[in-house]
Amino acid sequence: MIIINGKRWRVQLVPPSHPYLLTHNLTTAFGCCDNIKKTIYINNTLSAEMIKKVLCHEIVHAFMFSYMIDLSYSEEELVAELMSQYGENILETTNIIYDGIRMK
Repeated sequence: MIIINGKRWRVQLVPPSHPYLLTHNLTTAFGCCDNIKKTIYINNTLSAEMIKKVLCHEIVHAFMFSYMIDLSYSEEELVAELMSQYGENILETTNIIYDGIRMK
């Protein structure tokens, strides 16, 4: 369980046949963030590396829901994908620069 802005979210690894991973066009999603159930569902057949990326992507959705950040579907997907692909690099670069500024 994680808490985001005072809201409790669960994370569940589920089989690809789980109903929450079924998309509107009947394909299987890697993950899903359900704002009503406050649950993130992750396909348990993914590699460890993909689970981490999908988890980050879905956590970004949970943050947006929890902080009531209202974006269009495509904007929300773009932000979530940006963070899942480059979030660690962004934070690492920020910390390096910040540590340099703080030392002066």
